[in-house]
Amino acid sequence: MHLEHLGKLVFKAADRFVEYYYDTLNKPHRSSSPTQGLSQFYASTSARLTAAGLTPDISINGHVCSSASGAVQEFQDLLEKQGHPVHFDVLSVDAHPVNPHYVLGSTDPEVQSDRGDKLSLSLQVAGTVRFGKGDEAVVRGFNDAFVLVPHWEAQGRNAPRGLRKWVAISQNLRYL
Repeated sequence: MHLEHLGKLVFKAADRFVEYYYDTLNKPHRSSSPTQGLSQFYASTSARLTAAGLTPDISINGHVCSSASGAVQEFQDLLEKQGHPVHFDVLSVDAHPVNPHYVLGSTDPEVQSDRGDKLSLSLQVAGTVRFGKGDEAVVRGFNDAFVLVPHWEAQGRNAPRGLRKWVAISQNLRYL
């Protein structure tokens, strides 16, 4: 795959993920629906990835989310406990390709592709997070790091609508 093409794919994937992820995160009532809530952004929504043994690895300020109800649900519960409303403002995004031929969970691992549909990437997001409203709001910096992989069920001509093309297998969120 040509380096310039790879860079464009990484930028587009990162831009879309960040836009929709933080928009969903900032909604006052995060839905528990797999295609509307935070869970849509994680590997646990992909039957192929979970069958291959992948589950989201989420860490918040050093706390590893690993409850029996699932890491994504534990993450949502932690957000709810932090005060209402919680609002993230993204100030910078940096993304890099990790593997142009990621195949874990793929139905055709031997097939090479120049379309970027097997691309995995690392994503670094920084900004501010506001807890609460008005003058009483607490504002802190945040740094969020992700590893994104292809969501196999979201690819192809007859893919269900509403699925994210890339999902997180790893996230490390820190408030500064």
